[in-house]
Amino acid sequence: MKILVTVGTTKYDSLISYIDTESSFYNLPIEFQIANGKYIPQKHPYFTFLNRADIFKKYQEKDIIITHAGAGTIFELLEMRKKFIVVPNIERSDRHQTDIANFLSKNKYALVAYDLTQLEIFLDIIQKYDFRNFVKEEFFKSNEIIDYILLSPN
Repeated sequence: MKILVTVGTTKYDSLISYIDTESSFYNLPIEFQIANGKYIPQKHPYFTFLNRADIFKKYQEKDIIITHAGAGTIFELLEMRKKFIVVPNIERSDRHQTDIANFLSKNKYALVAYDLTQLEIFLDIIQKYDFRNFVKEEFFKSNEIIDYILLSPN
């Protein structure tokens, strides 16, 4: 079970340090993406940032992703049908990640850990968890927007 822990573009030191220092994670094959975080993992490999193609490749290589609740990361993982655990970054000044996490949990698209201590439990059940498949809906307003722009008197 290969695991990637990713925080997107914003540091999330408490998530990284918790997983790196908790003994239950020591022997797991974990790799961290730490952004500009101050905490540097001691027990597992890490990187700061990758371009989109390379992070996408990392997602494909891993069995499980533990991630912040950033919209870009979430939608990529949903479209890839990856198994993932979301840990909303409440260290941010805004709280939009909690809203995204609530949506994911309610719809069974991901497991959501609102407390870091839930991670061990979720790693035990994730392989058997019945995730709901995300269906991407095509954007249907594009023609309406084009007509509005082309036909509006300016």
